Amino acid sequence: MDSRIGLDYIVENREYVAKLASALDTANTTVKKQVFELLSALCVYNADGYTRTLDALEHFKNLKGDRYRFAVVVRELRDAPTVEYKTTLVAFINCIIISTPQLKDRLRIRNEFVGMKLLATLNELKNEAVSDTDLAVQIDVFDEQRESDESQLQGPDGVDLSSHLDVFHAILRQVVDTPQEIPFLSILQHLLRIDPKEAVSDMIWDTAETLVHRASLMESKEELTRLLRSPSHAKMSHRDEPGSGSKSRKQSLNLTLSPAGDGSRTPAGLLSPTNGPPPPPPPPPPPG
Repeated sequence: MDSRIGLDYIVENREYVAKLASALDTANTTVKKQVFELLSALCVYNADGYTRTLDALEHFKNLKGDRYRFAVVVRELRDAPTVEYKTTLVAFINCIIISTPQLKDRLRIRNEFVGMKLLATLNELKNEAVSDTDLAVQIDVFDEQRESDESQLQGPDGVDLSSHLDVFHAILRQVVDTPQEIPFLSILQHLLRIDPKEAVSDMIWDTAETLVHRASLMESKEELTRLLRSPSHAKMSHRDEPGSGSKSRKQSLNLTLSPAGDGSRTPAGLLSPTNGPPPPPPPPPPPG
């Protein structure tokens, strides 16, 4: 079957995503490798395919009772028995990050992986990558994309916006000896009370980030008043967001993707007539 037809079928039939995600619940490495290969192709196929890929990970998270949607990816990478499977998983991570169009969203997704100790795992894999070119390329792409995105995060006065300490001290310098240092300290005290061991803490942090982000985009007292009354319906005057850096992303994307015979782009070496995952079932025939 034409791979484009198979991908279109998955995109158009959301219920198939659950079946695809459920296929990861197996001890068979070959099956899991094929599922991640298919998810990689789906992720870079189009925007809807990208959404379906994240839906699949979310479904598996709920199925297994995991706390984080990318936990299965990092867990599989850490325990992968073969270098080929490890390469597939790093390529999948790259596909997710590179296919995320906005800089702030790419940073968020990459940080989700980093928060699960992905960097330590990749550092361990670099020893194996010395003797495996494909794995080395995927690790290099991850590092290059990270450096490219973080280079766009230069804040005022040369503050490294990817550094927690740099950002904290920059804010402290801004508010020290001003009336704003009192609410700043109060905010920190409230955040300190959040217990990271509690599952609800994830939602608390996400909510706090969303509300602070909304507040930082507002430019009038009236808008801020509306935010306090009804955060979900507040109207905001948005300033320009940082650039997406799409040009540099596309350059590295070419390292991980190669043109398929049908004109679509798939992760290099992942989908082929010999080792590609089985295509999804064909769409039902039209009624007679």
